[in-house]
Amino acid sequence: MRKGPKIIQINGYRGIFLAAFIVICLFAGFVLFPAKVATLLWNYVAANYISIPQITLWQGCLLWAMTALSIYILSNRKFAISFQQPTELSDAEMKILMDRIHMQQQAQKLNAMIMQSNDIKIIKKEIPSETEQNNDNRTDMNSDVNDKQSQQ
Repeated sequence: MRKGPKIIQINGYRGIFLAAFIVICLFAGFVLFPAKVATLLWNYVAANYISIPQITLWQGCLLWAMTALSIYILSNRKFAISFQQPTELSDAEMKILMDRIHMQQQAQKLNAMIMQSNDIKIIKKEIPSETEQNNDNRTDMNSDVNDKQSQQ
């Protein structure tokens, strides 16, 4: 299903001022700023390294236009801007996406249930400490010694 182009309505003076502001900002960002940079670079090189005349901002705009067009013409890649509507998902892709969402929701529910569960019991395995083991070993050794002495 292909839709027609989007139409932007401009109502009143506020809309006209907004449109003018957008156009001025785009012009400044893509024309005036690079032209100012080109002018400053040209004048820096002209003043310090080569004896060539300095240029004004208008001439910097022309220099920037020549530079931009040269790059566009000489580049192997074509610079193109295309505005298109994103393609819709097919039925199979939509089913896969919905299955993944459903699985994530189930996992979130399970995680929430586990985190909220207060029935988790900590099983503590009693391990005799070293001092108890040493005392048991000494007692066994003492009884062995006493048994040997009584037999003699």
